[in-house]
Amino acid sequence: MDGPYFAPLNPKNQAGRAFTESNRLNWLALQSIIPQPGDDADLAFNDVSRNLGITSYKAEHLYYGIRKLSFLPKLTRLNKLDWFLDFDRILAVGRALQGVEERVLPHVDDALEELFTPSRANQRLPEASRIRSVISDVLSLHNCLKDEDEEERDRYRLERHAGRGEFKANLDAVTAEKIDRVVRKRAEDEGISFARALASCVLEPVEQKVVINLFQQAETTLAFAPGYGYVIPPADASYRNIAPAQTETYRPTAGIRAFVEARDGTCRGPGCSKPAHRNQLDHRVPYGENGPTSTDNLVSLCQHCHNIKTDGRAFYIMDPITGEIYWLFEDGRWESNSPEGVLVPDTANWRQTVAQRMEAWEARGGVLSFA
Repeated sequence: MDGPYFAPLNPKNQAGRAFTESNRLNWLALQSIIPQPGDDADLAFNDVSRNLGITSYKAEHLYYGIRKLSFLPKLTRLNKLDWFLDFDRILAVGRALQGVEERVLPHVDDALEELFTPSRANQRLPEASRIRSVISDVLSLHNCLKDEDEEERDRYRLERHAGRGEFKANLDAVTAEKIDRVVRKRAEDEGISFARALASCVLEPVEQKVVINLFQQAETTLAFAPGYGYVIPPADASYRNIAPAQTETYRPTAGIRAFVEARDGTCRGPGCSKPAHRNQLDHRVPYGENGPTSTDNLVSLCQHCHNIKTDGRAFYIMDPITGEIYWLFEDGRWESNSPEGVLVPDTANWRQTVAQRMEAWEARGGVLSFA
């Protein structure tokens, strides 16, 4: 098969053909029994549940997904060409867009069209978690441009039940990430659960320095926080430029680590989505075999995926220009893996396009134009 394609869409892939045909038939089945807006909700979703052999909860959220897809014509067009959207991915769209203003959906459609346009042969098909992440990025930019007061969006709640208490808090990205890293470090140091570590941090605080990397293009006002999307940088933020670099030592510099984190976004292991800042930096060519400690030779891998490489069950090669990785497995299979960080040209393109379109929309007083 010539040109770029997602792995399940390879005509030589028998399992992939079954996957896409199943998605097509499921789509037709859903369309044949989809409730109408005026139908009784309980009865309608129960009917979908009974006919498809799924729970009423899943039936209801599939309906939301199908409804939202009707506002995403570019993604729907791609899907009807290749049938890559299964129930899990449709559910992800519906849940991520629940309650989202209709005027924002064209921006989401642009981003998802980019996401589901392959750039390499045998590329891994984006999973439901990636769909949620991309939609979150677009919505975060929209929220920033609305210029809402961050403190007005803060939320805190304690729920009491059955002798236990459950805390819920909604905070800005930087504060939330700082708390998470402090809690994880406390849990690791003391060998306790994250919940107990949180309690210890509140009741027995210890001074701890936390560095959060945000990524900002030159001459822009917003920064990108991996896992959160666009944020307004804190007033006390310090700035430095990052670029491809190399050091003679085994341990990478903070600048090299930040560059790899911004390029990769997540662990680069097959199908893994663990955030890059929680992972090791793996020397693709081992340091002891003259492999440089450079951005061209370092890759973000979690411990699990690093073990797969170390055990010899898989190996990878990387294009230093694009950051593309090709995993080679011991049974002869292979797959390509694209970086998902903010520095990746393809990813940066749609983010910039969405940003420009949203800013133009704001300048017009909220009137969208897609002529």
